[in-house]
Amino acid sequence: MSGRAAGLAPLIGAMTGLIVWALHFGAVYLANAIACGRGLAGHRLFGQPIIPVLILAATALALLLLLGIGLRARHGPRVRDGAGVQHFLAWFTLATTLLAALAVTWEGAAVLLVGPCG
Repeated sequence: MSGRAAGLAPLIGAMTGLIVWALHFGAVYLANAIACGRGLAGHRLFGQPIIPVLILAATALALLLLLGIGLRARHGPRVRDGAGVQHFLAWFTLATTLLAALAVTWEGAAVLLVGPCG
């Protein structure tokens, strides 16, 4: 890995929660668009409408990933050299992960409030 890429790795790692949120956002809207566009809104999975089941499953998975990221940032190894930077990145990771969890929850809750393809 080049020096520049190695320098960006900690920042990219700190933004992992936001990456999970972006993937969840894209997956939710893509699944809804495909299901509505192909007329799959009436199909059922486990006896429930397919769109809410898939979106709630994606939401649960994203929240589990965010929980793991947050716990890792909170209880990660402490480094003496560059402690200020490490401390900042740990808190930045926690803050963005909490923000991402709020956004994922909000997106997942929408499926309970708004009907699919509506």
